[in-house]
Amino acid sequence: MFTSNFLSIGPAALADAIRTDGVISIPNALTDDFIRAIEDDVAHARQGLNRNWVTGVYIEKQYYLTHMLAVSPAFADYCTHPLMLEILEKAVGADYRLKALRYYETYGGHHMQWHTDNKTDRGNAQIPGIIVIAYISDVEDGEFQYVRGSQKWSGEKAYNDYADDLVEQNYGRDVLSFKGSKGTMIMYDTYGIHRARPVRGRQFVRKSLFFQVDAEVGASEPILVNPSYLKRVDPP
Repeated sequence: MFTSNFLSIGPAALADAIRTDGVISIPNALTDDFIRAIEDDVAHARQGLNRNWVTGVYIEKQYYLTHMLAVSPAFADYCTHPLMLEILEKAVGADYRLKALRYYETYGGHHMQWHTDNKTDRGNAQIPGIIVIAYISDVEDGEFQYVRGSQKWSGEKAYNDYADDLVEQNYGRDVLSFKGSKGTMIMYDTYGIHRARPVRGRQFVRKSLFFQVDAEVGASEPILVNPSYLKRVDPP
């Protein structure tokens, strides 16, 4: 699942990078076998005509498969791997929970606004969190972008969404862009300002995995789990 390139960095160094810049990108972090397993699991659950089970949905210029823990043993092993849990604990703290997850595809013409992900049903809240994105396809356009260091001050604002012009004029020098081949992993602080760079070409497709954890253990998106996928379960 994880390549030597990812394993050589170490959980403490990854957590330190996230605290400093708010984001870290690890090229060639995931093996080809893992990528193929994810692709196979998604293909099997892609659409659900006459199937009474979890499938994906198309919404405007994106496709979402939100219950990967119900359809993908590869994804279950990935997000519950002991190394991943150690990284998340060092970055977030001992108490955290899985908040949201999905495989998704973004197509040309989609425009994602600059934003932060520290939103709750109560508005802005002081809740530490980390998001992990993995590229399932090569990304040479429409890549993930992040305003370096913005996790340190965005919580002082009373809003989560930022206009393109505002970011370009005020923080343009700090915008990091992360093109990369499939298997690239990006980990970032949920307080950081980020987006996927817009692409106009209609033939464009970017395929990604996403999951979010944070310290608010009392709430999350609805999550379906196939318990047979969980190899490591704590005793009762």
